[in-house]
Amino acid sequence: MRMSESGLVAWGVLGVAALLTGVAVVVCLYYVALACWGLCARSWRQQPQGKEGGAHTFAIVIPAHNEEDGIAKSVRACQTIEYPKEKYTVYVIADNCTDQTVHHVQQAGATCLVRTDPVHRGKGYALEWGFARILPEGKDAIVVMDADCSMSQDALHVFDRCLTEGARVLQANNVVSNPDESSMTYALAVGNVIENELFYAPKSQLGLAVFLRGTGMVFHREILLRYPWQATSLAEDVEYTLGLLEQGIRVRFVPAARVASPFPVSHQQLTVQRTRWAKGNIGLGKSRALALIWKGLFKRSLLLFDAGWTLLVLVKPLILLELSLAVLMSLVAVLMVPAWISWMTLGVATGIVLSQGLYLVLGMWVLGLSQTRIRLFLNAPRVVVALLAITVKGLVGRGDIWIKTPRSRSL
Repeated sequence: MRMSESGLVAWGVLGVAALLTGVAVVVCLYYVALACWGLCARSWRQQPQGKEGGAHTFAIVIPAHNEEDGIAKSVRACQTIEYPKEKYTVYVIADNCTDQTVHHVQQAGATCLVRTDPVHRGKGYALEWGFARILPEGKDAIVVMDADCSMSQDALHVFDRCLTEGARVLQANNVVSNPDESSMTYALAVGNVIENELFYAPKSQLGLAVFLRGTGMVFHREILLRYPWQATSLAEDVEYTLGLLEQGIRVRFVPAARVASPFPVSHQQLTVQRTRWAKGNIGLGKSRALALIWKGLFKRSLLLFDAGWTLLVLVKPLILLELSLAVLMSLVAVLMVPAWISWMTLGVATGIVLSQGLYLVLGMWVLGLSQTRIRLFLNAPRVVVALLAITVKGLVGRGDIWIKTPRSRSL
């Protein structure tokens, strides 16, 4: 009796190992297929053409909470963009500020919208409030920027061409402005370029689900009038994206328009920012992913199916955690059931680990290699461990409290 019970447990462990490994294989194939398409597409990607004129007017909107240290610099960077000056206006939403943000915005010459609501705090609420006041001014499109970001000089021209071609929601190429500052910023920069160049860029070209990323978002006014912004969760950008996708409205990823921002340098910054992101995205994944997949199957909509699937595979540390469990269970299965099927499961899981390593190296190559970056890479594993811990915390914790990422000077 004891032997049969132990044998049942052993085969149960093998079954779990096989299931986890199978999931890892599917995810890996999805990544690899997109990466291959993305690399091929980079060779024929259309480059920006000309900078004359400008058919659309823009409102550049910057939600800001206590950003007195750098908001004036951000405003001035927007004011020097190469686009007809009469065709765009910079707005700053000073959201529940208790410092000199409003003063610095006014001194820099931007339009400052002051919002005070200590109960409804966070970027989502600020955008909802600000859009309701900016849209009546008649701008053709709204560009959303974070307070510590800067756009490439031709970004509005690129957005203008995309809108003229018929796109109605755009996502700029978010890049890291400080990849070589520390092993932490380098590791995050590699992950970011993988997400941009090897994930969202090919998905956009293939007509699959692209998620908005908070900064560098562009909306034609007709979109915000038809579908008012009401996304106020920790992942307000993804939440609004899902609403658009359910209406059949795709987000177009625009590699040529670059929005640069500094990534976390300290462990405290990383913890605050990534905990908020992990809780927000994992929370949406728990509540919406399977429902979207089922709706996509029922309606025969590849877009909705891919949206649900993307929610499941978007958080890379979560995928790494699942793969680690697959390898661990496969090892246990080999010890408990030393049969060929156990060894095959372990071999497949190990192969997936190697392929993910090559995927990481590919991201390093796309970002660009140097002696400094190789040295930073050698110190990066601790960053991965920190991200895994944050992901686990996001899985078990609640995701309903918005906390601003501290800037470097405030630390």
